[in-house]
Amino acid sequence: MYWANFLHLYQPPVQERWIVEKVADECYRKLVKILRENSGGRLTLNINGSLTEQFYHYGMHDILDGLRELAEEGRIEFTGSAMYHPILPLIPEKEVRRQIRLNQEVNRKYLGEAFQPRGFFPPEMCYNRRVAEIVKEEGFSWIIADELSYNGRLARIAPGRIYSVKGLAGFGIFFKERKYSAALTYGKYRNLEEFMADLGPEYRRETYLLTGTDGEIYGHHHHGLENLLAEAFRHPEIRTCTISELPEFFPTREEVETVAASWSTWEDELAAGIPYPQWDFPGNQLHDMQWRLTNLALEAVAEAGEEEPARSHLDRGLHSCQYWWASCRQYFNVEMIEKGAGQLLEAIKSTGNAEKTVEAEGLVAEIGETARQWWESGYADNLIREYQQTHEEVAHELTFGGAKTL
Repeated sequence: MYWANFLHLYQPPVQERWIVEKVADECYRKLVKILRENSGGRLTLNINGSLTEQFYHYGMHDILDGLRELAEEGRIEFTGSAMYHPILPLIPEKEVRRQIRLNQEVNRKYLGEAFQPRGFFPPEMCYNRRVAEIVKEEGFSWIIADELSYNGRLARIAPGRIYSVKGLAGFGIFFKERKYSAALTYGKYRNLEEFMADLGPEYRRETYLLTGTDGEIYGHHHHGLENLLAEAFRHPEIRTCTISELPEFFPTREEVETVAASWSTWEDELAAGIPYPQWDFPGNQLHDMQWRLTNLALEAVAEAGEEEPARSHLDRGLHSCQYWWASCRQYFNVEMIEKGAGQLLEAIKSTGNAEKTVEAEGLVAEIGETARQWWESGYADNLIREYQQTHEEVAHELTFGGAKTL
């Protein structure tokens, strides 16, 4: 079996420095060390420019140097993505292209010529056909998506098959396998032996397993899980590889129509016409206010001629975390919601548009007040419990920066 393991490294632009430093020690440095010490290890890795920038400004040059060297040796391949991790199907095409190009520029600045991505990771695997078209036009040869984007149902992709997007000549799409990716994410496996036991006879077949997770699960969310990677890199019956290598090993091809979804969407949500529930859920009062504020910021900056510093505040303000923490599917955090709103407010204030600033200040105050009310009244906890009860597959929780709510 070939294991194409995709890891996504990211911290939002409003993250506290101490959290970045904590995750760097618990995860990022360990990943570099394990790859260096195990010459048979290969994987595909995304690092958003938002985090690359923080590594540089916080003096974590050892991580940047390690990633650069591993890429130069062919041990990891980088993917492209969007600079500040926005949900691409939910923002204007102009902003999608800007975020993709910013990400390329910043990562090449700090990772050098080693940053030569062929594939693309849309943040949170929020995928639709138009995003695929844009990504192809921007020069990438494939995109990664959740298996739900195959045909709207889970566990339908065929083993050992290489897919492409129908109508986009030569443009590949690779589907993350949900079952094993989720098990890794939620710490089901304590070691490689348990991982292989769950795979059953699959690991002895001439096929491939494609997992996709946040890289932070290895050592930060789950202390010791990084050892599973080291064991896999040394195991004689598991051949690790990059995603771009898979077409060399597997000749069977299939063109697919694809479906809009994310790596957090469930079949019932998709059937209800909600492809991106963690970031834009109908009836979520906070989401409604957040997107009103977002659209106000987009309008204000466009009307002001895209000038700095409004433009930079808007770039950062589009990051996905503020909407995710407001979703109650299955997390909630007042501080992250307020920080995201604050970035968008700064974008609007920086344009000098007094009328829109007053409107934005009112929205920001209402967002903060509503978020605190949800938290203090227990309403957010009730929504989280409801989500967990109706989606038992996600009835697990991760820790963030040492505490669930950070």
